[in-house]
Amino acid sequence: MNTQAKAPSNPAIHAPALATFTRYVGASVIGLLALTGAAIVDGVMVGKWLGADALAAVNLLIPLWILLFGLVLMLAIGGSVVASRYLGAGHNTAASKVFCGSLTIAGVGGAVLAAVIGALHLPIMTLLAVPESLQTMIKPYLLIVLAGLAPQYIAVVLYYFLRVAGQPQRASRALVIGALVNIILDVVLLGWLHWDIRAAALATLVAQLTQCALLVGTFKRAPMPLRWAPTGLTPRRLAQFCANGVSEFVNEVSAGLILLVIHWLLSRQYGVAGVAGFALIHYALLLNIMLACAIAEVVHVLVSQNRGAGQWRRAKIFFRFGMSLAVATGALLWGLSHWSSAALSHWFFRGGNAAVYAQDFWPVIAPVFLFTGANLVLSAWFTGLQQPGRSAFIALSRSLALPLVFLWILYFWQTAHSFLWALPLAEAATLAMALLLKAQQSSAWRLNTTPK
Repeated sequence: MNTQAKAPSNPAIHAPALATFTRYVGASVIGLLALTGAAIVDGVMVGKWLGADALAAVNLLIPLWILLFGLVLMLAIGGSVVASRYLGAGHNTAASKVFCGSLTIAGVGGAVLAAVIGALHLPIMTLLAVPESLQTMIKPYLLIVLAGLAPQYIAVVLYYFLRVAGQPQRASRALVIGALVNIILDVVLLGWLHWDIRAAALATLVAQLTQCALLVGTFKRAPMPLRWAPTGLTPRRLAQFCANGVSEFVNEVSAGLILLVIHWLLSRQYGVAGVAGFALIHYALLLNIMLACAIAEVVHVLVSQNRGAGQWRRAKIFFRFGMSLAVATGALLWGLSHWSSAALSHWFFRGGNAAVYAQDFWPVIAPVFLFTGANLVLSAWFTGLQQPGRSAFIALSRSLALPLVFLWILYFWQTAHSFLWALPLAEAATLAMALLLKAQQSSAWRLNTTPK
């Protein structure tokens, strides 16, 4: 497919550090928000034009989408980290084999998962705690979006490998165009033509197909060190790739499980209006996660390539850039949540119980913004060094283990909404442990490099 014989100089290891970081982060933020923006766009449009019940219905499926996205993210990030190290060391053929194997598994795996979930959609909706009154509404939405799962999986893998191959801006451009298609179709079908919830699913499907087609075209045309090199991928090699991306999988799957638990608790205490009210908070958290992930993914790409090139000092510089930007971004979102949450809640829901619940939830959840970015960048540092154990520990702590512990403890507290404090407490405790791991690693490096 890609026949270019000579690849350009690799900016990740040769270009000025600050300019390189800025270029990669800009493309990563735009691309990742575009890649996962369909959930936010659909939710906002559905909530605005179809009401709280439809919004609750869409959000009850989010744990499933998080699980499915986590699977391909584990493969794409794990494989791209390995390929990135090969590229940094100049082994382009080996990197191309990793790319080809990852892309093939993504396409086949996405098609198989879509077929299985489509066949088992009724028990899956029951598992997601979807009320019977909403199942009729959700079913067509679910089946339409599943039709785009395989193209979405292919697009995710292409996006991550194009980034490590030195084409982050072209990859992001393809995703942005797909996201714009999603927004335009949502506005036309929901806002102007007043279609039902199936319109949001159709907009998502068309956006996924558009992104996949544009990314395939980018790979064919753009000059890069990767090429199409069909090769068999053994289960052992697949496991190695996935091990490098296991922290991202843990982050995604754990977030889905915690969201499912929160939906269950909210439904018990406040009904469908509580679930709808938390949906607005969840979209803000999703935006925060996407910005933090965009920064973290740049860190692990640049750290892994410079590690492969033996440039440890440069790798540490990129880590510091990532931490500084993540902390600053989190502080900005925290401030915005305090200044605009009340007005946003009432504008979105136009009154009603859902607006009241959303306004009450904001102050409890807002501290999450202060810690998430730093945790994800620390996890990405260990991912870039191919230390999946430490990276997964951070991911598991912040997104599953500690939230479950705090949810269990705080659910029996008598204060209103007290169980929601589990999320900021888990992030804060994880940050303390992650900083300790980083300090231990730095101390070990100093001991190993000190002259005897």
